[in-house]
Amino acid sequence: MRTQSGNYFRNQVHSKAPPRTWYVLANRTDAVFYEDFGDQKFRFKERMKNKKGHLTEGQLDSDRPGSGVSSAASGSIRHSLDRTFHHHEQVASRFATGIARFLSRKQRAGLFDSLILVAEPHFLGLMRLALPPELKRLIRHEIPREYLEGSDEDLKLSIQTALQK
Repeated sequence: MRTQSGNYFRNQVHSKAPPRTWYVLANRTDAVFYEDFGDQKFRFKERMKNKKGHLTEGQLDSDRPGSGVSSAASGSIRHSLDRTFHHHEQVASRFATGIARFLSRKQRAGLFDSLILVAEPHFLGLMRLALPPELKRLIRHEIPREYLEGSDEDLKLSIQTALQK
């Protein structure tokens, strides 16, 4: 169909939806997801809890490190076996993987276009390791701080301040 100007599409309003940014605020015990449609409104989306994140290493593993006897000096030297595996780290890594899976599902559903990750430095590294390449490409900023306390407005202000630095 043609209009007086000669082109039907010229007079049509083509509005592109504003980019949807998700903010991921996380540590080893909690992850909170907010969205922003570019209108500077910070909307709560979801929360994930890691029940084991509050537990200490001793609570996660009741087994004590073993002990051994050295073969030197007729087997009379006793020593404890040092543990190189830490359950606490494994629990945090599993939680980071759970966050990555959650974000992958939401991204496939088209719920966001970009990400801003906010987490304490070590957990930020775990999340970075867990995220698939298609999500890593969507990361606009990473803030190596822990912001999980306060109202939505307080969190928004803290994040905006950190992004301006």
